[in-house]
Amino acid sequence: MMVRNTAATGRGAALVPVGAFLVTLLSMAPVSARGHDAAPLLTPAETRALASHLSGTRAKRHVQALTLHHRMRGSRGFEAAAGYVRDQLASGGIETVTERLPADGSIMYGTQRSRPAWDADSAELWEIGGGAGSGTLIASWASRPVTLAQDSASGEAEGDLVDVGEGTDVSDYEGRQVAGRFVLAGAQPEQVAPIAVGQFGAAGIVSYAPNQRSAWWKQDASLVRWGHLGTFPPPGTFAFMVSLDQARAWQGRLARGESVRLRGSVRAGQHPGAYVIVTALIPAAEGGLSGEEILFSCHLDHLTPGANDNASGCATILEIASTLNFLIRDGALPAPRRGIRFIWPPEIEGTIALLNARPDYARRTAAVVHMDMVGGAPDVTKAIFHVTRSPASLPTFVDDVAAAVGRFVNEQSEAHAGGAEVPFPLVDPEGGREALQARFADFTMGSDHQVWTEGSFRIPAIYLNDWPDRYIHTHRDSVANIDATKLLRAGFIGAASAWILANLDEDDVTEIARLVRRGALRRMATLLDLGATLAPAESLNLVKFHLDREERIVDSIGRFAPLPERVRARAVEEIALLKRIAVSDAGSAPVAEDAPASPSGDAGIVYRRSIEPKGPMTGFGYDYFEARLAALDIPRPALLSFEGARGAGSEYAYEALNLVDGQRGVAAIRDALSAIYGPIGHEIVAEYLAALEAMEILLRIETP
Repeated sequence: MMVRNTAATGRGAALVPVGAFLVTLLSMAPVSARGHDAAPLLTPAETRALASHLSGTRAKRHVQALTLHHRMRGSRGFEAAAGYVRDQLASGGIETVTERLPADGSIMYGTQRSRPAWDADSAELWEIGGGAGSGTLIASWASRPVTLAQDSASGEAEGDLVDVGEGTDVSDYEGRQVAGRFVLAGAQPEQVAPIAVGQFGAAGIVSYAPNQRSAWWKQDASLVRWGHLGTFPPPGTFAFMVSLDQARAWQGRLARGESVRLRGSVRAGQHPGAYVIVTALIPAAEGGLSGEEILFSCHLDHLTPGANDNASGCATILEIASTLNFLIRDGALPAPRRGIRFIWPPEIEGTIALLNARPDYARRTAAVVHMDMVGGAPDVTKAIFHVTRSPASLPTFVDDVAAAVGRFVNEQSEAHAGGAEVPFPLVDPEGGREALQARFADFTMGSDHQVWTEGSFRIPAIYLNDWPDRYIHTHRDSVANIDATKLLRAGFIGAASAWILANLDEDDVTEIARLVRRGALRRMATLLDLGATLAPAESLNLVKFHLDREERIVDSIGRFAPLPERVRARAVEEIALLKRIAVSDAGSAPVAEDAPASPSGDAGIVYRRSIEPKGPMTGFGYDYFEARLAALDIPRPALLSFEGARGAGSEYAYEALNLVDGQRGVAAIRDALSAIYGPIGHEIVAEYLAALEAMEILLRIETP
């Protein structure tokens, strides 16, 4: 296709050695040293062992057990869920270690301010009728914990209900008597409380805030969605969550001049606690690389039921741990060359705390397989399963390993669904039979993988996830929505990828290089399509960044096994050929190949990152960057509100810091960001980096 496009336009024909390119393409055709009856880079015996013993049914039963607990960080429910994981591991003979990291609201773990534990004993919201003792129970912690917003404080109140619209602006309260009353608000309680309670003296908040916007957003008005109050400072109020149906019914009555009177009672609050993180290890073989590990991650915390988000990921890595341990003990698999570790932390904040408090975890980890939402039945949740790459700032062959295994599962499951006999359909007896149809996605944020890949740690992470899910963060994210076959297939992709990485040595390098080569061709096609939509200078910038990245992906193999010079030299030659084709296709003849795509006035400003604090600028329930902005009275950088062609401000900000390496100047970082997420102004990037310098996150090492 690329050659055809070039010939059709008549551009750069001299730059494209067609015969050599066809020979190269043929050499890139799929080659398997293991045969057709095995997953890539696995032997038939390894593939059979994993496929036959992993069980989606067992994983789904783990999901069901975990959904019984309201798993807020540091809470009794979280402790109970962690205890379940420990017990299941122990029953299979797997040793565990439980990390307990104090969390009291003041201790800092890198960029994460520890959040105190939160528990609730009881909560009820009643609509009070006219007669003594009459009324309607609207919300109850005992029957549906999601109805109480997280971090609510104890309190009791009785008062009329006042509709304040979204409730996030002072204008929403004009002409309304709010003091001593309940406010009905469309925004999250955290956004409403400072104004409704702090400024106008509301007695409590009732919210119908929808969240997790998708095509099904607001479609099911019966859903009760997860609500939050802020952690800092500790909220002195409580909030209940109700469905959109309930809110609309009240709004209709209020609009007709009727009154709605509520009574709320809450026994809940924050208290000093700990981040409780269960860990387990399948040790490296004797004589293996005991100082290196492949790590499985998930997040154990969530409201109940929280089946897909994220009991599914936690249950699946529990099933993988039990399966690998059994197969090794039974002799079906050897002990791995590298250790394989499993962790069950609270989302994001627990991972930041762990990597700061126990730095050995980061030092030992060569790659991460992170699972967050991997079991949604697509006909129910509308979920699409993704195998997601590490960020562009972290080029790694690890992503190509996961993609190769994912494509194998796609092919096997699609052929099976179409009626063909295949050796590995990966169908659970209690699950569906449709094709997986996994998509292979560039990096997206939103879970613990972004902590591992962040510039403080730079550890490659495979992210397996469903998106969308129309029941995420609602009372209907239940085990009934979970498909056992989906869990089995997610488990196989994760287990096979980890097993390949755990055992990778110099004998595998040639085949790994083939995977990377085929991945580069796929990415090249996307690059050409994207470049065609850009101005010549930005198109050239796109080509240069991403094909330089391809060379770095090849180099990353050397982190796991020696990379022969002949293998690297061939890869560099092929990438140079792809670059010539891409430059020709971009129609960039008027632009010199080494021309910068951004101003060079401050190109000499080069930063390096401070050693401390470690972690992303935005954690969970605490934003380090925003806190430092306020403390230093620095204007909020425009980059945080920027909307690019393929990314939002938060994504640009995440990668901007990751790209700081002591070598790239400000202009080069701008160019890289433009190649990753779409063109952005040089001054916007410079302003953000200058703010990080003022916070002493970045240190200037060169000046023009």
